[in-house]
Parts: sequence; C-alpha cells; structure tokens
Amino acid sequence: MSYSMLFLVFAAFVFAIFAFAGVLSYFLTKALPGQDALVVDTPEEALERKI
Repeated sequence: MSYSMLFLVFAAFVFAIFAFAGVLSYFLTKALPGQDALVVDTPEEALERKI
C-alpha cells in the first residue's frame, strides 16, 4: 500500500471519528439540560415555568 493510500485511509478514519463525535455531541446537547439547569428559581418562577 502506497503512502498516499495509507494517508487517505487514515484521513477517512479521522473524519469518521470526528463526524461521529459531532453527531453524538449534537444529540447529547439536545437531550441533556444546558444553561437552564444552572438557574435557581424561586418557587413562584418554577410554577410559571411549568405552565
């Protein structure tokens, strides 16, 4: 296998790893609470938020 072919295979693997990490990161940020989880509400604000 030539060096150019080896480089292309390596680049494909690196791209696949980063693409998978990006998709996983996207879905995890959608599924898990973000900045909103850091806000401490008063009981009145919590009731308004549920509505």
